[in-house]
Amino acid sequence: MDIFLGLVFFVAFIAFLVFAILTVVALIKKNGLVKRQLICTGGSIAMMFISLSIAVAIDEEDSSQPASIEVAKEEKLTPEEEAAKKEAKEKAEAEARAEKEAEEKAAKEKAEQEAKAKKEAEERKKKEEERKKAEEEARIAAEKAEAEKKANAQPIEYAQLIKNPDRHAGEYVKYTGEIAQIQEGDNSTVIRLAVTQESYGWNPNDIIWVEYDGYTEYVDGDVITVYGEIYGSHTYTSQAGWEITIPAVIAESFE
Repeated sequence: MDIFLGLVFFVAFIAFLVFAILTVVALIKKNGLVKRQLICTGGSIAMMFISLSIAVAIDEEDSSQPASIEVAKEEKLTPEEEAAKKEAKEKAEAEARAEKEAEEKAAKEKAEQEAKAKKEAEERKKKEEERKKAEEEARIAAEKAEAEKKANAQPIEYAQLIKNPDRHAGEYVKYTGEIAQIQEGDNSTVIRLAVTQESYGWNPNDIIWVEYDGYTEYVDGDVITVYGEIYGSHTYTSQAGWEITIPAVIAESFE
């Protein structure tokens, strides 16, 4: 169709040129054909415009036709196809929603787990700090109590102590004296300690029996201070075979 209109336009254009030339010639010769030539020229021009207008209209219709066809094609879906299309769309939307909800749920659970782990870590840290603080306070209190206990500890005069050691059992005392004899064995130490100092030295007759759970660095002749509790009297056999009973002390510490 477009080729035909193009051919018509071309022929009309050639006719226009021919009749235009003939009109000019008629004007020159004045042979009375001018009017007829002008009519033919006008007809040629009219034919050109008509063919051009038809071609433009056809092009506009062709350009709009695919969209119309596509719309018509979409509108021609059967009820079953429409239902299937709707179902597929709803299914896709439901899957998208489910995926989004799953992602949100996973993110929420992760955040909750991280918050829980952080809280537990903070609680553990707080408990550990409280435990260390309590231990430190207990240690300080024990050291303070020990210092006060030592500061308040006093020796009992040997003459009073030897008279009845059991009477003073459980009392916390402090004795300074010279080691007359020291023996170790089975992670324990036994000391015979002279506790009365005379002008000539330590009286070998004023002896207390000292037991200590552990070892020491002391030897015979060392002068030491003992802190501990009196537990009564202790009887032992001397090298000469005599049974000797003297006051006994369970030592806690030495200086």
